[in-house]
Amino acid sequence: MKVLHLTSSFPRWEGDHQAPYLAELVAAQTRAGISPSVLAPHAPGLPEDDVIGAPVHRFRYAPEGLQVLAYQGGLMRTATTPVGAAALPGFLAAFAAAAGRAARRQRVDLVHAHWWLPAGAAGVVAARAAGVPLVVTCHGSDVHLAGRPRLRPVARAVLRRAALVAAVSDALASEVAGVTGGAVEVLRMPVVPDPAPPAALPPHPPLRLFACGRLMPEKGFDVAISAVNRLAADGFAVRLVLMGDGPLEAPLRALASASGAVELVGAGGRPDLVRRIDEAHALVVPSRREGLGLIAVDALARGRPVVASAVGGLVETVGDDGVLVPPDDPDALAAALRRLPLPAVTAAAAVAAHDPAAVAEAHAAAYRRVLGR
Repeated sequence: MKVLHLTSSFPRWEGDHQAPYLAELVAAQTRAGISPSVLAPHAPGLPEDDVIGAPVHRFRYAPEGLQVLAYQGGLMRTATTPVGAAALPGFLAAFAAAAGRAARRQRVDLVHAHWWLPAGAAGVVAARAAGVPLVVTCHGSDVHLAGRPRLRPVARAVLRRAALVAAVSDALASEVAGVTGGAVEVLRMPVVPDPAPPAALPPHPPLRLFACGRLMPEKGFDVAISAVNRLAADGFAVRLVLMGDGPLEAPLRALASASGAVELVGAGGRPDLVRRIDEAHALVVPSRREGLGLIAVDALARGRPVVASAVGGLVETVGDDGVLVPPDDPDALAAALRRLPLPAVTAAAAVAAHDPAAVAEAHAAAYRRVLGR
């Protein structure tokens, strides 16, 4: 079974922090006997053809120095800048054309687009050009876009042309169903646990916390920093390491300077992520919205409880293996952090739900159903 994956974000090299779960997905599919390939945007300095979990082709959409839309912390956000807005029409046209060529040339059995915009829109063109079914998986940020009045009809038009619409969590599937008015299947993303045994909890005090992700408003890291600042002001021994990069780095650093209890470090690869989790008593995920929150699964796999906002897929992922708090509420988060440290957790169910082999088989079963119609 040949499957062409379309995505606006994919790891640029082995171990890159850009959408690593997609590389893990295609690698798991390869091991399961599927023949996946990937089409993703090009960026300055990257080869056009590569192998990261599966063969990858990166399409060009502008002269090298003007390829500014992908890998910059959210394509739609970048598209609101003057340079990004100028590049967007060419990007969309190039994506659709490259997807159609790849689907025909590779004679794929199925096209699988990740995020309804822009990959889903390109997938409609590619699937029609090759005469094959289209699967679209919604990951979270694209569902937020679909809720905007001007984009909702576009989202509905794209998703209704898919043979199967999926989402990465139960909560997100319900939101997508509200857009399409049709059935939405849950197809989770894989998490590859580190093979080393989880480390013992570090000494306490101080309470050691870790947070990780793009430094963007929806991630709510300002809420986490405010909560830690309040604890530190009350004399509570606490340290937070925040790993990531993004457009809010400067204001978050300014907010963190109020207490000196927060350290911001740049985005790193998977070994650095695992080390930081092991050095913490708990992971903090203060998102304002979250389709799934795979970082929570990473922490649970290392035996670390999670303190998270009660939003989206985080509710089903964290369950009883941590503490859920209202989003955008520093006081509630600070109160929850005072209850730490908690004992190490096992979280077998949450980790098993994202086992790469199980995820690959769930995708294969969905593909077979689509192709059998």
